Amino acid sequence: IFEQAIHKGPQVKDSAAPGSSSRLAGTSAAMPLGSAVGLAGLRKAYDGGATKKTGESGGVARPPEEPPEEQEEDADQPEDGHRRPAQAAGSAAAGEAAAGPQDYTALTDEWDDIEARTDEIRAKEEKDRGKIRTQDDILQKPISWHEVHQWLLQEVTIDPAVLEQFKKEEVFETSCISCMGRRRCLSDVPGLDRKLWKDKDLVLFLKATDFDFNQPIHFRMLRTAYMKLTRNKVCPSIGVHWEVMGFQHTDPRTDLNRSGGILNVLHLFFMFAHHFDILKSAYLLAQDSEQNFPLGCVSINITRMVVEYLLEGRLSSLCNSGENGVLDTTCRVYAGGFYHFYSRWRSLKRTIRDTEVTFNEVRRLMEKSPKKLLDGLAKGIEEMKAKKDPGKFEFTDLDFTSRAPQAGAPKAAARPGTATAVPRRLRNYQDAE
Repeated sequence: IFEQAIHKGPQVKDSAAPGSSSRLAGTSAAMPLGSAVGLAGLRKAYDGGATKKTGESGGVARPPEEPPEEQEEDADQPEDGHRRPAQAAGSAAAGEAAAGPQDYTALTDEWDDIEARTDEIRAKEEKDRGKIRTQDDILQKPISWHEVHQWLLQEVTIDPAVLEQFKKEEVFETSCISCMGRRRCLSDVPGLDRKLWKDKDLVLFLKATDFDFNQPIHFRMLRTAYMKLTRNKVCPSIGVHWEVMGFQHTDPRTDLNRSGGILNVLHLFFMFAHHFDILKSAYLLAQDSEQNFPLGCVSINITRMVVEYLLEGRLSSLCNSGENGVLDTTCRVYAGGFYHFYSRWRSLKRTIRDTEVTFNEVRRLMEKSPKKLLDGLAKGIEEMKAKKDPGKFEFTDLDFTSRAPQAGAPKAAARPGTATAVPRRLRNYQDAE
């Protein structure tokens, strides 16, 4: 029986031991740990079975007449030689069961470590249930203009390499007084005070910086404006919801980074933070079935105009007379241009076919007299406040508690010198009485 079991089990050829005894020794020495353990178990099972048989029958135990289970498994195998999945799993399980004590110890330690880590993670999740993570809290929290301004002053560092593109580009300009022209760098703004050049470089740096969702300040500015205007509580990075804001694609970076970069978002957020009523009215008008227009694209075009006329020196007088620098001047001129576009669009009942005409009107004022845009914005703010002033509301004194006089009761005498006006539709009823 022992020899038959050896022949049926996994064998390893040993060229140094041709005999059965030496083959057994060679097999025990050359077989892997799993096979050696299986052979030891086979010896133990054989010895126990032989002793039991001998004790019962009083003689040497004979081999069992039924074939071993391995023969039945071999008989069930398909002709192509491949094992069925269940049988393969059983063989794998049998191989794991035949692993040595060292393998079992290492495997047990590994699973104990996994179980301990799982319990630790589960306990941490239970402890933090209902709490918002810090990073998610920052992204979900609305941002204010004060926080954005602090970010501009403290965290934004101007990279000189980014401004090289403006210094390398040259423009040719002519003066109205003399016919002589001259070339200058695009970044050299005519008429701008030298002390404001650093603030001017900040505007150009923001224009050259792409909008990035991975920057929390970038995403929070655009997300805050979107959620406040649309009254939605969910604002993913990519989706069709950006088309409601007037962007051409589901990814606003396609429009924002084409021209203006993060400066587009900064101007729009300035309008949102300082003139929300005007921006909200413009947003609602942009959703109208007849007077709709792409709000986001209009904002980007106005920002492009502001930067263009800033580099031409059209806004230098405003920047020099202001107290807050070039960036604040560009934001206020942008707000004036945006309000002028909205005002003309609303008052003249314009449609999408009048987009270029309205842009030309804004461009003409920004080039010739940008101060008029600021005056128009101030006038529009006063009109908005007047509409909401409760002191100008007219109330009608209606008395719903008085009752009609009972029959036979004396009528109240009319005041002398006053005539009681009777509506035309009630005169017949008065004559009948």
